[in-house]
Amino acid sequence: MPVVACVAVFYAIAVPVRLEQHGALWFVHIGSDFLSAAHTSDVIRPSLGAQNTFGYDGQYYFALAADPVHARDYMGGNAGVVYSRAFYPAVSRGVSFGSVAALPYAMLVVNLLAVLAGTVAVALWFVKRGFTPWPALLYGLFPGLVVSSFRDLTEPLAFGLAAVAALAFDRTRTRRLMLSALLFAHAVLTRETIVPFALAGAAALAFDDRRRVQSDRWWSRWWRAAAFAAGTCGPLLLWRLVVTFWIDQPTQEVGHERGWILPLHGIWSWWPFDRTHWLIVVAVTLPSLAAGAGALVLIRRRRCVVPAGLLLANVLLYVVWLPRAVNIDESAASRAAVGVVLAALYCLPAWWSASRARVAVAAGALAFSIAWFLLAAALLGVSGLHDITT
Repeated sequence: MPVVACVAVFYAIAVPVRLEQHGALWFVHIGSDFLSAAHTSDVIRPSLGAQNTFGYDGQYYFALAADPVHARDYMGGNAGVVYSRAFYPAVSRGVSFGSVAALPYAMLVVNLLAVLAGTVAVALWFVKRGFTPWPALLYGLFPGLVVSSFRDLTEPLAFGLAAVAALAFDRTRTRRLMLSALLFAHAVLTRETIVPFALAGAAALAFDDRRRVQSDRWWSRWWRAAAFAAGTCGPLLLWRLVVTFWIDQPTQEVGHERGWILPLHGIWSWWPFDRTHWLIVVAVTLPSLAAGAGALVLIRRRRCVVPAGLLLANVLLYVVWLPRAVNIDESAASRAAVGVVLAALYCLPAWWSASRARVAVAAGALAFSIAWFLLAAALLGVSGLHDITT
């Protein structure tokens, strides 16, 4: 499939360059503060080498995969949140067969394969609906997904599993629904930002059964939706209870700065903008708000209601009320918006069917593309490609 080949070529060029320059452990982005935070582990040691002082989130997932018993000692207040996202470290540990030396390679390979699998799933989802598969490029090459892959983060595997789960989803076939629920459950255990996608599947079943099932018993119209929601989100709730008792720390990121309740406070609090925050506005915030407006149009016209609702939820959660700290740079802001892009793609056929809106839809798609991101970065004097691949 040419669209997948294009994504594969990008990573096949960019990843070996960084491997040659720095080695596989560099993708973990380990900080010296992290390595010196404790001395309880036999494998998390200063001899690993640090890339900088503070490192990045990938160091936590590396630690959890390398030494699940002692990793929490190096995470400070982040341990509960990291341990609740256990599936990516677990898969990476399994792929590396428990070898700490092989672990950085395993984490990288898992994420790259997840990006390709997610791209294939999105492309096939379009083909099944008689649509061109090329918009899947927007997913596979979205800057937020690229930076997540280059920093050993959870988003590639989480959203890759979600995309495959959405492809498997079939209201009329029980086995396909069970497979979809299983994939969503593992995606949610990889990162909780997949919960809106899982609940969208439950909502789709609820809408379908309300229309299809003729019965006076209310539960007959809701049991499939309830079972799907429980099967996809229940394991996360149970695992978080386990982590809470084990780690004795909160498993959800908490804390909001003053004024957080105001829409878009997280980005406007950086005013006056520097070049980095102008890039966030033009490449993440404005395209996401435009997509949210398009979702409202679909909901008002009662077309593609569940995907539109999913898109609107992602825009509100991960753009409109995104905290100031996540808007610190374009890498963090764009990785938070991966769900917005994936949800927007599921609305694309409905938007495109309105022929008078096709110019606006094409412009919106371009605004989410890596091409626009790199062009805007160049015009603003920001090293866009370097920032998302380092």
